[in-house]
Amino acid sequence: MKVLSKIVRILELFAGGETLSFAEIVQQSSLTRSNTAHLLSALCEKHLLEKTSFGHYCLGSKIFELAGGNCQQNLLNILAQHSADRIAKELNELGVIVAYWQQQRITLAKVHPERMVQLTIADRWFERSGWYRLSSGRLLLALQSDDEIARIIEKIGLPTAAEWPEAITPEKLYKQIEIIRRNRHTVVMRENGNLTSLAVPAQDASGADTLCISTVYLTGRHQLSEQEIIAKLQEIAADLQEKILFHHISMQDINSISSITEDSL
Repeated sequence: MKVLSKIVRILELFAGGETLSFAEIVQQSSLTRSNTAHLLSALCEKHLLEKTSFGHYCLGSKIFELAGGNCQQNLLNILAQHSADRIAKELNELGVIVAYWQQQRITLAKVHPERMVQLTIADRWFERSGWYRLSSGRLLLALQSDDEIARIIEKIGLPTAAEWPEAITPEKLYKQIEIIRRNRHTVVMRENGNLTSLAVPAQDASGADTLCISTVYLTGRHQLSEQEIIAKLQEIAADLQEKILFHHISMQDINSISSITEDSL
């Protein structure tokens, strides 16, 4: 049982999809170097952990087999949850991670902070929002190819004045798309300006802009400025992107979305 508790202690360090060095594992587990070395060797042998070419450790393929489902999808869900947790903890606001998959906008993770009254308002807004209302939807739409955008528009139609008043014609929509592509972030003011929704992109291992990191908060009520919040989201996005690249996760390689809810925020 003592050995089992030590194994669990080590595996828990990787719950957020982290990659850790031997020294970091020793420090965070509070185990001796000898114990850590023996346990890591056994875990790698069973493919519960994997050792990278540069000496770090990460979750192994056997973990995802035991969890069931698609390995890359399960790991992507873990990484997305970790990023949404960071938004909720570090900004104390709602954290949402969204992906583009087969012309769909898929919510991978949504984490509420421990406080804030505006969440009941935000939830009502999220429930009726789609591609055009939210910053995440607009950002993911704009960063796809023109052919992909055309297919999405053919399927869902152009924005209404209530959804995106600056983009109600094809010409106006593509003008807004060019602005978003240039800025590589979106800021959307909704609910008569009472809510601010921000989103920044992250790329998958193929280099495609298929992921979006976003938050929503009461306008003018956050201690950080809009640019500071965007910078924090970009920091979290860069961390997510680095882990996705390390694990070779590409949205085009994910065949199943059984545990992901389509178009839900």
